[in-house]
Amino acid sequence: MVEKAGRGRGLLGVLRLRRRRGGGDGAAVDGGSARGRGLGLSSPFLLVAAALLVAGAFLGSWLALGGGWLLAYASRTLSRTEAKLAVFWLPGVSVAGGLVWLWGRMNGRWGELIPKDGMGPALQDTWPVVVRTAAVASALFLVWRSQRRRG
Repeated sequence: MVEKAGRGRGLLGVLRLRRRRGGGDGAAVDGGSARGRGLGLSSPFLLVAAALLVAGAFLGSWLALGGGWLLAYASRTLSRTEAKLAVFWLPGVSVAGGLVWLWGRMNGRWGELIPKDGMGPALQDTWPVVVRTAAVASALFLVWRSQRRRG
Protein backbone atom coordinates (compact mmCIF):
# COMPACT_ATOMS: atom_id res chain seq x y z
CA MET A 1 0.00 0.00 0.00
CA VAL A 2 2.82 2.41 0.84
CA GLU A 3 4.55 1.49 -2.41
CA LYS A 4 1.41 2.43 -4.39
CA ALA A 5 1.22 5.78 -2.64
CA GLY A 6 4.89 6.36 -3.34
CA ARG A 7 4.24 6.00 -7.08
CA GLY A 8 2.09 9.08 -7.15
CA ARG A 9 -1.37 7.92 -6.08
CA GLY A 10 -3.09 10.52 -3.97
CA LEU A 11 -1.82 13.76 -2.49
CA LEU A 12 0.59 12.09 -0.06
CA GLY A 13 2.13 10.07 -2.89
CA VAL A 14 2.62 13.20 -5.00
CA LEU A 15 4.41 14.94 -2.12
CA ARG A 16 6.62 11.89 -1.55
CA LEU A 17 7.43 11.70 -5.24
CA ARG A 18 8.30 15.40 -5.36
CA ARG A 19 10.49 15.05 -2.29
CA ARG A 20 12.37 12.12 -3.85
CA ARG A 21 12.89 13.99 -7.11
CA GLY A 22 13.80 17.24 -5.35
CA GLY A 23 11.03 19.16 -7.08
CA GLY A 24 8.09 21.15 -5.86
CA ASP A 25 8.13 24.29 -3.81
CA GLY A 26 10.73 24.87 -1.12
CA ALA A 27 8.28 24.60 1.77
CA ALA A 28 7.12 21.12 0.76
CA VAL A 29 10.64 19.83 0.20
CA ASP A 30 11.99 21.34 3.40
CA GLY A 31 9.19 19.99 5.53
CA GLY A 32 7.64 23.36 6.35
CA SER A 33 10.77 25.04 7.69
CA ALA A 34 11.49 28.76 7.41
CA ARG A 35 13.34 28.10 4.17
CA GLY A 36 10.33 28.80 2.02
CA ARG A 37 10.92 30.69 -1.18
CA GLY A 38 8.94 33.77 -0.20
CA LEU A 39 10.76 34.42 3.09
CA GLY A 40 14.27 34.93 1.71
CA LEU A 41 15.81 33.51 4.90
CA SER A 42 17.87 30.63 3.61
CA SER A 43 19.96 30.47 6.75
CA PRO A 44 19.00 32.70 9.68
CA PHE A 45 21.91 31.27 11.70
CA LEU A 46 24.44 32.69 9.24
CA LEU A 47 22.60 36.01 9.16
CA VAL A 48 22.85 36.26 12.96
CA ALA A 49 26.59 35.56 12.73
CA ALA A 50 26.93 38.26 10.05
CA ALA A 51 24.93 40.73 12.16
CA LEU A 52 27.21 40.08 15.13
CA LEU A 53 30.28 40.68 12.97
CA VAL A 54 28.91 43.95 11.59
CA ALA A 55 27.84 45.11 15.05
CA GLY A 56 31.25 44.21 16.45
CA ALA A 57 32.98 46.09 13.63
CA PHE A 58 30.98 49.27 14.13
CA LEU A 59 30.82 49.19 17.92
CA GLY A 60 34.34 47.87 18.48
CA SER A 61 33.05 44.98 20.56
CA TRP A 62 35.45 42.04 20.77
CA LEU A 63 32.66 39.93 22.28
CA ALA A 64 30.40 40.46 19.26
CA LEU A 65 33.26 39.81 16.84
CA GLY A 66 34.25 36.61 18.62
CA GLY A 67 30.64 35.48 18.80
CA GLY A 68 30.10 36.11 15.10
CA TRP A 69 33.21 34.21 14.07
CA LEU A 70 32.39 31.40 16.51
CA LEU A 71 28.85 31.04 15.12
CA ALA A 72 30.20 31.05 11.57
CA TYR A 73 32.71 28.33 12.41
CA ALA A 74 30.10 26.22 14.22
CA SER A 75 27.51 26.53 11.45
CA ARG A 76 26.23 23.33 9.86
CA THR A 77 25.13 25.25 6.78
CA LEU A 78 28.71 25.96 5.76
CA SER A 79 31.08 23.23 4.66
CA ARG A 80 34.28 23.01 6.66
CA THR A 81 36.13 24.74 3.82
CA GLU A 82 33.60 27.58 3.73
CA ALA A 83 33.73 27.97 7.51
CA LYS A 84 37.53 28.18 7.43
CA LEU A 85 37.31 30.69 4.59
CA ALA A 86 34.96 32.92 6.60
CA VAL A 87 36.81 32.65 9.91
CA PHE A 88 40.48 32.32 8.96
CA TRP A 89 41.19 33.10 5.30
CA LEU A 90 39.24 36.35 4.88
CA PRO A 91 40.61 37.81 8.13
CA GLY A 92 44.06 36.56 7.10
CA VAL A 93 43.80 38.45 3.81
CA SER A 94 42.85 41.54 5.78
CA VAL A 95 45.90 41.16 8.03
CA ALA A 96 48.11 40.66 4.97
CA GLY A 97 46.67 43.85 3.47
CA GLY A 98 47.44 45.73 6.67
CA LEU A 99 51.02 44.47 6.63
CA VAL A 100 51.44 45.48 2.99
CA TRP A 101 50.06 48.92 3.86
CA LEU A 102 52.62 49.31 6.67
CA TRP A 103 55.43 48.02 4.44
CA GLY A 104 54.53 50.60 1.80
CA ARG A 105 54.50 53.37 4.37
CA MET A 106 57.88 52.28 5.75
CA ASN A 107 59.42 52.42 2.27
CA GLY A 108 57.72 55.69 1.29
CA ARG A 109 55.65 54.10 -1.48
CA TRP A 110 52.28 55.43 -0.26
CA GLY A 111 50.77 57.24 2.66
CA GLU A 112 52.68 59.21 5.22
CA LEU A 113 56.22 57.92 5.80
CA ILE A 114 56.59 56.13 9.15
CA PRO A 115 59.40 57.65 11.24
CA LYS A 116 62.11 55.35 12.64
CA ASP A 117 60.50 55.14 16.09
CA GLY A 118 56.94 55.41 14.82
CA MET A 119 56.06 51.77 14.13
CA GLY A 120 54.15 51.40 17.43
CA PRO A 121 51.76 54.28 16.74
CA ALA A 122 51.42 53.17 13.10
CA LEU A 123 50.39 49.68 14.23
CA GLN A 124 47.94 51.18 16.74
CA ASP A 125 46.37 53.20 13.94
CA THR A 126 46.23 50.28 11.50
CA TRP A 127 45.02 47.29 13.51
CA PRO A 128 41.46 48.56 14.22
CA VAL A 129 40.96 49.11 10.48
CA VAL A 130 42.32 45.63 9.74
CA VAL A 131 40.01 43.96 12.28
CA ARG A 132 36.96 45.89 11.05
CA THR A 133 37.77 45.07 7.44
CA ALA A 134 38.14 41.39 8.34
CA ALA A 135 34.77 41.39 10.15
CA VAL A 136 32.92 43.11 7.31
CA ALA A 137 34.51 40.82 4.71
CA SER A 138 33.46 37.75 6.72
CA ALA A 139 29.95 39.18 7.21
CA LEU A 140 29.54 39.83 3.47
CA PHE A 141 30.63 36.28 2.72
CA LEU A 142 28.17 34.89 5.28
CA VAL A 143 25.27 36.94 3.88
CA TRP A 144 26.11 35.80 0.36
CA ARG A 145 26.40 32.18 1.48
CA SER A 146 23.16 32.33 3.48
CA GLN A 147 21.23 33.29 0.35
CA ARG A 148 22.78 30.64 -1.88
CA ARG A 149 20.76 27.44 -2.12
CA ARG A 150 22.50 24.22 -1.32
CA GLY A 151 22.68 22.07 -4.45
